[in-house]
Amino acid sequence: MANREANLYLDILTHDIRNADNVANIYADLLIDELEGEPARHARKLKDGIRKSIEITANVATLRKIQEGRDGLARQNLYDVIRGEIAHFPDLCIRYSGLPVEVFADDLLPEIFTNLIGNAAKHGGSGVEVTVGGVDDLDEETVVVTVADTGPPGVPDDLKEAIFFRFEREGGRRGSQGLGLSICRMLAARYGGRIWVEDRVPGRPGGEGAAFRFTLRKAGRGGEGASA
Repeated sequence: MANREANLYLDILTHDIRNADNVANIYADLLIDELEGEPARHARKLKDGIRKSIEITANVATLRKIQEGRDGLARQNLYDVIRGEIAHFPDLCIRYSGLPVEVFADDLLPEIFTNLIGNAAKHGGSGVEVTVGGVDDLDEETVVVTVADTGPPGVPDDLKEAIFFRFEREGGRRGSQGLGLSICRMLAARYGGRIWVEDRVPGRPGGEGAAFRFTLRKAGRGGEGASA
């Protein structure tokens, strides 16, 4: 009963905070359009804070869904999922030319791409480009998907594992990624796969961007779904 009550309060909090953030975001946009100079810069800082709050509540909602009952996984068209997520970043240069393939997942699969592409946009700097790699076959049952960016921060070798764990923080520019990448790790495991990061250009972690890769199980012709 205590757990149910806690979840109820969490639902109320995330719902009401999300609504308040959406209203504040609208007025922040109006201020940015109406102001100039230093006041406009303050308004943009305000909008950045609101956007961060929106990201936090969205991540909390996703974590809640992950912790809920695990229904059976179903066939998901990976091509459609990726194209749908790319459409959410109209101002970002994203290259993708993958082929349709079905994998076992659920309706949380887009969250992996939301976090990986969003992190590239946030930390990659001005002019960053993102490439969602065509799906590569690891073996007959597994595919590998890559989300790479050209942003200069990259990921140092000694942090390539730690960044996927919420309570481990590095001192570099990617420190704020902790929760989002932790969600990516949880979802990859939920779907029977794994996630890791490499240098986009091998041996050059500090200036050529990062390449995040994760595996998914292919949905063969037989069967309607799979257990989580």
